[in-house]
Formats: sequence, C-alpha cells, structure tokens
Amino acid sequence: MDTCIRHIESCFARADIKAKTWRQFTDENERHYAYACLARYSAIGQIMGGGIPEIPTVAIPPDARAKIASYLHRVIRDALGSSWPTVVKARSMSLDSSLYSVVDNETAKGKTRRYVKVISSTRNKRISLPLSGISRVSGNIRVVLDEEHKRAFIHVIYDVARLPKATGPAVALDWGITEVCTDSSGVHHGNEYGRALRSMAERRNKTGKARNKLHALSKRDAGSRRTKHIARNNLGTKKQQARTRRARAQLKTISGAAIKEVVYGDGNRTRAKKRVPQLPSQRPREIIIEDLSRLQGKARSKNISRLCSSWARNENQERITVHAYVGGSGIKTVNAAYSSQTCPDPGCGYVHSDNRYGDVFHCRNPYWDCNWQGDVDHVAAMNLLNRIEDHEINRFTPYGEVKKILDERFLRRLESRVGARIVPLGTTGNGVRGTCVEDGATAHGRTPSILRQPKLDVGGGQPPTRPSSVPVDRAEHAKAAGERTAFS
Repeated sequence: MDTCIRHIESCFARADIKAKTWRQFTDENERHYAYACLARYSAIGQIMGGGIPEIPTVAIPPDARAKIASYLHRVIRDALGSSWPTVVKARSMSLDSSLYSVVDNETAKGKTRRYVKVISSTRNKRISLPLSGISRVSGNIRVVLDEEHKRAFIHVIYDVARLPKATGPAVALDWGITEVCTDSSGVHHGNEYGRALRSMAERRNKTGKARNKLHALSKRDAGSRRTKHIARNNLGTKKQQARTRRARAQLKTISGAAIKEVVYGDGNRTRAKKRVPQLPSQRPREIIIEDLSRLQGKARSKNISRLCSSWARNENQERITVHAYVGGSGIKTVNAAYSSQTCPDPGCGYVHSDNRYGDVFHCRNPYWDCNWQGDVDHVAAMNLLNRIEDHEINRFTPYGEVKKILDERFLRRLESRVGARIVPLGTTGNGVRGTCVEDGATAHGRTPSILRQPKLDVGGGQPPTRPSSVPVDRAEHAKAAGERTAFS
C-alpha cells in the first residue's frame, strides 16, 4: 500500500496537477473542493471509479461537483498512464556484526550445532537460523532466502589467497560457442562446451514447440475438461526448470575447468592436491579478452540465435576476472572488431569477410601471394594479442573506424611493396576493392572467391617470413560453416 501511495504522489508531482487545477478553476469553493478530493485517497478512488465524492466541508452545487470530478478524472488518468508500481519482495538483507550473533549448542547426540541469530522486527527477539555445518561467520554477512527449497543461505566475505605474481607470456582468448575459448597459441579449451550448449538449445526448442501446441489447444477449447487436464498435467514448469538448471550447471562446470586451465596452466587438475607446482612462469602475466558487452545484431539462422541466447559469455568474463586476480595475472579487454577477418601476418594485414569460411581462415590478398591459412579462432586470438599495444584502436573505437584504420595500414604496406603512392578509388564495407598507382598503372582488387589468376610482379622483394600455422582442409570444415557465426 505504501508503494502505491508513493507512486500516486510522484505521478501527481510530475504532472503538476495542483497547478493545473488552480489554473482551470477560478472560484475559491471549486478550488477548495478539488484540492480536498486530491488530498483524500478515498475520494481519488471514487473519482477513478466514475463517482462524485461528497465532501461536507465544501458546499457547492451538484453540477459543479460533477464538472470538477470529471476534470480530475481526466488529469489523474493522464498522470498515472498505464504505469503501476511492481512490488518486489526482499529476498536478501545485509547485516553487520551488531545485528546478528553466532551460538553453538550441543544436540542430544553430543554433536555441536551452530546457529546464527539475526535481528527481527520484534524487540529483543531474534530469529535462529541453524547452519548445516560448522563454518566461520564474522564481519558483514548477507542472508539470502531461497523460497523454492525453503531454506536460507548466509554469504560471508573471505579474503582470497592470491598466488605470486605471474611472469609467463601474455595470452589472448577468443570466446566461442563450440568451445569455451581458444588462446593465442592455438589451443582449444573446453571442447565439450558446444555439444552441451547445442543439446540444451535443441531440448528447449523441442519442448517449446510441444508446449505451444498444447497452449493453442487449451486456448481454443477453454473451460473444457480436456483443457483443465492439459493445464494440470502438461503445462507445468517444474521439470523444465530442473532440466535447465542441470544443463546450466554442466555448462558452468565445463567453462570453469577451461578457464582454470588458461589461468593456472596444465597442472590445474592436481593443483589442489599439490602434486604439480604452479610456478609464476607457468602462468600468463596478462590475459587479453575481447569485449562482448555490446554484442548485438541478428544471427544468420534460428539455430545460431538459440545457441547465442544460451551462451553465458558475461558469466565467463566475470569468472576469468576472478581467477585472474587469484592467479596473479592481469586482465585487459580489447576491441574485437574484424579480429577474425584480418590476416595475422605482420607483413600483410589484409581485411575481408571472405578471408573467413566457417572455422577456416585463408587470406585472400589479391595483391600478392600471402596465402596464410589456419583456424579462424586462433587467428582472432592472435589479432587480439597484437591489439594490446595498438594505440589507434582502443576498446571503444567504433567498428567502422576500426575498418578504416586497418585498410589504411594495408594500403601503406602495399605502397612499400609497389614503390609508389597508392590512392584508394573507393573503400567499401567489403574491403579495398580498387586502388591505383599515381604513375598511371592500376591494381584492382578481385573478388576473393574467384580463383587466383597469375599476377604481374609489382616489385618490393619477397614477402617477409611469418609463422605458418597448420594448414586446414577447407572441405573438411564446410559442414561446420552453417553452425558458426562471426562474433568479431
């Protein structure tokens, strides 16, 4: 009730109803009656119900009361609109050490049972919460109520023991939906993630289709015996919610193990048992991740859309931030625009959407034979690693500006090879389609999907040596092309 009253008062204040009423009526008795109605919530309710309040202290004719009530009904309706406050139950509360106490009692079997007695609304009477074990409870705590399982949790703040500062090489991560992530060394972590995510999405889709048919049937035959039977036995959500919790717990386990492998190294599996020492040189000094907070747009298919809706990318970023802090590693977020479409060769850097075909990356540079091939997630992680020292592309640079910067860098490399200044004839969203040399010769970009034709030697010597990745068969991954989407 208090929430509703405050909402009504705030709407009246924003609409400035009293000032409007003062300007609308000039007679003092009419103003007095209008203000008396606004001051009584019973009168407001009567007006909104179509009635005319009777206020004995104000003597005005019935037709004047009806006119004022009609006006107030109109302005109050416009002020309230369709908004109405939503009352949310408080399911948690924070307590400091003066608002609770910890008590140990002996049970009949001689065991110790610990209780936390928290303050209540009754003076000198506290609520006793039995704990399931013996744990240290001190400092500021938070009591969280779980209404579904009829229990309460007590959240206690502990100091996290940090490992010595890591001194290993920096590593960049490219998040995915078929695996948790791929690092800049080409190692895929959490390969079971995609299978579990796809299973969860397909099961949800199948269940949703069946439930939609039953919903349509119950809506068509509303009130019938069959409809009541369907609503009672086939449209519940308990089993569906339980399956969703189990599936999300599985995804959380897989992603947690993969992130720990990245942060703590190969010995993470036995680190708790102290079988493998975790030296600072075995852990990355800095972890570079891509910024997916502004990920938006329409997926290429419904299957991809369902996978992305179940993709816990924000949860993965929060988890790796915590583990990086514990492991003594720094964390840095960089701009991921065009990271999977840019050739990682320092002497090339050609950017085009045709460089990527599903899981396969193949540089389609039309100006010289780059022919860089590799896994597209590995390529994205390598480009993310290079952007940690990029002073032109920061985390918040718009993707259009990123494309322009990358194209300008490629043109400068092309100028150094040709030996003349390159003037772009027009840069489109698909890459550098046409350039010309100032002395009159032209070098037109070809559509990368067309087979490469023999080209003229434009000079500039041999291309610089580069780390060659393991070649990937294009046909082998053609089937997976429809199950992938470009996140960068």
